[in-house]
Amino acid sequence: MSDGEERRGDDGPRSSSRRSFLRAAGLGAAGVAATAAAAFAVSQTGGAPSPAPAPSTSVPARAAGPGFDHLIVVMFENRSFDNIFGYLYADGELPAGSRFEGLGAGHSNTLASGETVAAHPYTGPTDTVFSSPQPDPGEEYPHVNTQLFGTVAPESNRGRKAAAMDAPFNAPRDASDPVMTGFLQDYVDNFLGDHGGRAPTPAEYDVIMGSFDPAMLPVFSTLAKNFAVFDAWHCAVPSQTFCNRSFFHASTSHGYVTNSGNGGYGKWFDEKNAAPTVFDRLSDAGIDWAVYYDARQVVSMTGFIHAPSLEKYFGTNFKTMDRFYRDVADGTLPAYSFVEPRMIYDHNDMHPPVGVFTETDIDGTVIAGGAVSDVRAGEALLGSVYEAVRSSATPGGSNAMNTMLVVTFDEHGGTYDHVPPPAATPPERRTDTEMGFGFDRLGVRVPAIAISAYTARGQIVNDPMHHGSVIATLAEKYGLDPLTARDAGAPTLGNAVTLTTPRDPSTWPQPTAQYVPPNPEGGAHVPDGQDDRPLSPPGVGLVGMLVAKYGQPGDTVPTTYREAYDLLMKRGTGIFGPAG
Repeated sequence: MSDGEERRGDDGPRSSSRRSFLRAAGLGAAGVAATAAAAFAVSQTGGAPSPAPAPSTSVPARAAGPGFDHLIVVMFENRSFDNIFGYLYADGELPAGSRFEGLGAGHSNTLASGETVAAHPYTGPTDTVFSSPQPDPGEEYPHVNTQLFGTVAPESNRGRKAAAMDAPFNAPRDASDPVMTGFLQDYVDNFLGDHGGRAPTPAEYDVIMGSFDPAMLPVFSTLAKNFAVFDAWHCAVPSQTFCNRSFFHASTSHGYVTNSGNGGYGKWFDEKNAAPTVFDRLSDAGIDWAVYYDARQVVSMTGFIHAPSLEKYFGTNFKTMDRFYRDVADGTLPAYSFVEPRMIYDHNDMHPPVGVFTETDIDGTVIAGGAVSDVRAGEALLGSVYEAVRSSATPGGSNAMNTMLVVTFDEHGGTYDHVPPPAATPPERRTDTEMGFGFDRLGVRVPAIAISAYTARGQIVNDPMHHGSVIATLAEKYGLDPLTARDAGAPTLGNAVTLTTPRDPSTWPQPTAQYVPPNPEGGAHVPDGQDDRPLSPPGVGLVGMLVAKYGQPGDTVPTTYREAYDLLMKRGTGIFGPAG
């Protein structure tokens, strides 16, 4: 913290490391170590090649003092806190007086057969590391039960896919606390189900206990160490994407714990699920908001998940990412902005790749191709969004001085985390929940950071947070009623506003994203040679919802890039209004 910064409260000053992370230990490939460490070093020292122009220092401090007038949330996919930030302070440079719940010695899982695998930084060839873990872990409620409690109940569930599992869906039969010992075993069991009963080798299952070294993710790591990182933010449901994204804005998932079970993808369009969202609350109060999605995706996942409530806003409040960057630059951001990454082709959502896709040609030759998934694409997206905010300098409009950027993930996606999820307040009283879940405990920890001019460097927020916190923040700020018992009284983002004197944006770090291999940010919707690449679970889910609501007889749920593109062009164009 510079001499000109004053912290709110009496915690005393905290310093932030300016030394680069040149930790080579645990990095099995020189390409990963050298390239990643160099990029991280550049981002820490602010010496990035061809840096963006420093923001204007003429933008005045926020008139109302500490806080923000514009909130942006970027939500990525399927990574636990330990997977992204477990080693953030492994260099021992923890800010004075702080504590950080990261990884260290003693964190491991053991298979039923006796093999133990310790938590470790990823190793291996560069492209393999940045696409880890592969194949994709189990993420549905029964898989997460095994991950948290180490239970498989009944035993016949072992090696089955979630849709074929029986009650109690691997949940413990008593009120046991999670012990976080089953990630490794569930990964093996899920692998068996995905590969026709073939058991994985140790090299294939060790990956589930891996995490990224901070040098591998220079944008995430730099922002986490230069602003506020939350080390106790849990997702809403111990399961997969749609229910957690539903909770984030509606404070309920209508009793569902899977994307498509118990009614298929069409269940999200059922009028009985027309629960109000925070978007409705904002509109009723005359507060502007927008959901920004990738134009190449054509449709918005947020819009589909909340369609019974939000369809009336599809043509007005849902906009593409090129409009987001214009709104930031022009100082015309709404009070609340929600950013969706690209989830269908060449996704930049950070989701792990699905298993290897194979097909047999007419001559019997087996052609294999995995899903395209690389966390460097997510790094590039975050870097672009952050730099746009940092450089925004419109007096009288949205700018870096009055905007907070929050970055988080929807769920852990089966990746390892060592902190047991706590109990939770059920959102409503229900007796018809999917798989009998009581919604009385949260899901696994997910990465979360907050960036603003009034956020101190090196801040570590240990307060318990969850996916109801953004709703609670907006409700508190604008005098809105809570949506359910889950967000009523939920902790707010006020704990990330800790300075009385704002940090000038020209002094903020300028992290440099690493080279992103071919999976271009622009260009053709389906790059050459990628037609038969398989979609990730959120990608399948998104086009599955499109078929469920807007499909015609004969339409089927796509599983490949080409199928998805053809369906989106035929059924998705125009649902959310013209692009831009």
